[in-house]
Amino acid sequence: MQATGILEAIFAQLSPEHRRKVEHIAVEVPLKKGKQLFAPGDPSRGFYVVQEGAVRVYGMSSQGKEITQEIAGRGSAFALASPFSGTYHCFAEALTDCRLYLIKREEFLDLVTADIKFAAEWMRLLSQMVIQLRRRLVDLTLRTPKARIASYLLLLSEMQNSRSLTLSVPRKELATFLGMTHETFYRTAKEMENEGLVKFSGNTAEIINQDHLMKIVE
Repeated sequence: MQATGILEAIFAQLSPEHRRKVEHIAVEVPLKKGKQLFAPGDPSRGFYVVQEGAVRVYGMSSQGKEITQEIAGRGSAFALASPFSGTYHCFAEALTDCRLYLIKREEFLDLVTADIKFAAEWMRLLSQMVIQLRRRLVDLTLRTPKARIASYLLLLSEMQNSRSLTLSVPRKELATFLGMTHETFYRTAKEMENEGLVKFSGNTAEIINQDHLMKIVE
């Protein structure tokens, strides 16, 4: 998928005209594994779309513990609120070598203030993202470890349009993101393999029984 294709996919709810305007103000940003993209208090340059790689977005508790808020993989956007706040309120660090697209802050705000139709479309897009976030919070707080893993794999399958999945981060990071210990994740993943639901190998996963996974998350 070309760079414009990445932006087209994530901003599919925008009209073609408005997608082109967003693409016009996008700047490619390379980021090496382990490098920090921004930290709380840094002036906002805009928000980001992941073209290749994975970025961990996290905050710090009052006790100094890192709390993963999001793992943004290919085709994901993050720091979407930063253009309106002026500064970043969390950390972002590359989990792998990355190629990102920065949607520049000042130019983006010009679009929002100058084009009411664009602003309305953008609000609708953000509303859909909020709904997805609420669904994720339910997954993390109310569901069993098996249901969380199943839900994540099904979401990844939908994003990649395949049952042969590439995990954007190591399974250790994935366990943290899904709100469980590493031991719980590995034990549950092994149970799912033994039940013939999925097969893990390195940074890939193969969905074997999609119907059963869907029943688990219902």
